[in-house]
Amino acid sequence: MGNFFKLVGTLTIIALAASYGLSVVYNATHGITEEYKRQGEVDARIEALSSSPDATFEQTTTECVLDGHRFEYFTAYDDGELVGYSFKAYGKGYSSTIETIVGVDANGTIRGIKITDQRETPGLGAKVLEVASLNTLWAVLSGNAKDEVGVRPWFQVQFDGRTPEELVVVKSRAEEGILTITGATISSEAVTNSVRRGLKLLRSIIEDGEAPCESAEDEDAAGSPEVT
Repeated sequence: MGNFFKLVGTLTIIALAASYGLSVVYNATHGITEEYKRQGEVDARIEALSSSPDATFEQTTTECVLDGHRFEYFTAYDDGELVGYSFKAYGKGYSSTIETIVGVDANGTIRGIKITDQRETPGLGAKVLEVASLNTLWAVLSGNAKDEVGVRPWFQVQFDGRTPEELVVVKSRAEEGILTITGATISSEAVTNSVRRGLKLLRSIIEDGEAPCESAEDEDAAGSPEVT
């Protein structure tokens, strides 16, 4: 019996020490992690807007709740001139919430998007980050491959220059809209629909000078299961 209590006591001390160690590590790294994430979002806004790295962003938090998050947007300036706007969209995907930074010009048209967080199925929904190679197999084997640094994911490029009315998921290149990723209908719709909802609300704010939250309402379908 004495050995039993000794073992329990030893395990308890080890567990407490491990918990304390994890707490110390978390407290020491949490601030660094948050700063890294903040800087990543700043870089994403600059990329989505195609703005100068010297652009400044003025944050505005509205009373509207969109997709479970308080709607915030940033107004971008460069040398005192209005560059455009940026907001974050949250779309419920197949296995995660997909976070997208959206850059919008002064007229309310999308300049670009940058998906900053997703944990979708590898090979399916995760293809929202897939870059379509510009090189053929022969070009690679012959040593004539083109530099693909900075090439944007093909799915995200489709959003450039779009208005809310054009943000619909289609399954054929013959149709006008955002071409779905094969086998990842839910993920494709999650990004497209969340960006459309956010863009509609932002345009209302730009045009009316206020945030009419009812404009955030959207009659999106719940979506269908991912298919192959």
